[in-house]
Amino acid sequence: MSKRCTKSDPPRVKKPPPLPSIDELIAESRALGMNDVAKAFERVRYLESPKGQKALERRERRLSRL
Repeated sequence: MSKRCTKSDPPRVKKPPPLPSIDELIAESRALGMNDVAKAFERVRYLESPKGQKALERRERRLSRL
């Protein structure tokens, strides 16, 4: 008789906890007195907005002409 080789299940990978929203990060950094970090997060929030995306596209077109 031949022995069956049974493989054990691969170890389960734990998912990392969800990231906080950008608004939560801004509020927390302001509460801790890190206003420069809060301004950077606000810039990221702006660049992710539709208005910010249009601004990035205009900038890319302008730079490609150089």
